[in-house]
Amino acid sequence: MVRLTRKIIKGALMFEGIGAVLLAIRFIPQKGWIKGIYYGIFHSVSAFCNAGFDLMGDVEAYSSLTAYEADVIVNVTIMLLIVIGGLGFIVWDDLYRNKLHVKRYLLHTKIVLSTTILLLIIPTILFLVSEHNTVFAGMNAKEQFLGALFSAVTPRTAGFNTVDTAGLSEAGKMLTILLMFIGGSPGSTAGGIKTTTFVVMIISALATIRSTYGTNIFGRRLEEDTIRKAATVFTINLGLAALAVLAIMMCNELPFEDILLEVFSAIRTVGMSTGITREISTVPKCILILLMYCGRLGSLSFALSFARKRVIPPVQDPVEKIVVG
Repeated sequence: MVRLTRKIIKGALMFEGIGAVLLAIRFIPQKGWIKGIYYGIFHSVSAFCNAGFDLMGDVEAYSSLTAYEADVIVNVTIMLLIVIGGLGFIVWDDLYRNKLHVKRYLLHTKIVLSTTILLLIIPTILFLVSEHNTVFAGMNAKEQFLGALFSAVTPRTAGFNTVDTAGLSEAGKMLTILLMFIGGSPGSTAGGIKTTTFVVMIISALATIRSTYGTNIFGRRLEEDTIRKAATVFTINLGLAALAVLAIMMCNELPFEDILLEVFSAIRTVGMSTGITREISTVPKCILILLMYCGRLGSLSFALSFARKRVIPPVQDPVEKIVVG
């Protein structure tokens, strides 16, 4: 634990330091030495920790990084920090020990890396298609690609945006909500139900459809307890989100997709918004605050905090099958 903690601290400082230098290169010519260096450090730490806080309100209120939508250095640096911070410390340690020997990687690492790559490629393509005539209208090919890639990276709990979130098409908003729901990976600075939970649910469903014995991936079989935990996390998060959406809709008359995005942004600690947070009443704001606490603690941990320690009874009810689906 001590060695792992030491690696985490060194790794975090190294990545944040490199990110701060790269961002300062862009910010210093615009804001001067002191402010430029400070902005570089602040946004590097914010991106690596998947916080999403920015200081760009001095340019335009609620603008986030929209002024840098075509800036390759800012976009790539922020995206890399978000992705690295969202991989998780277990993956860091595994990559550090085994380098490029993929066969030696833990199953956890293989799932995280493959899922992360797919969640970068597929949403980028989908954003390019869905937003071609909306927020990407008038941009050249490079700007559209940067915008689509950034839009695929940042919803997984980072919270920055280089295009207007409110201007996204309905398809773009739903894709953003899905990415926010999945989030980053376990043991990382990101929120969400986590990539491993998402993969376990998909693989488990496919195993049931195919009527195969066990839930297998990468030549390994998953424990039944892992599948139950994944299903619990998925159900709790979806249930909390559904109740929160219903409650907010009863308090304020706002577009459904905007409320949905706001709720998932809160419960997954993302920080993205279409702007309705400033318009909603006190009760919905309290609901969003509670969701943010649940999301940061972890929905499963939050639920278990109210439950007593599990006791296996000496006498159990008889088993009987029911029809499901």
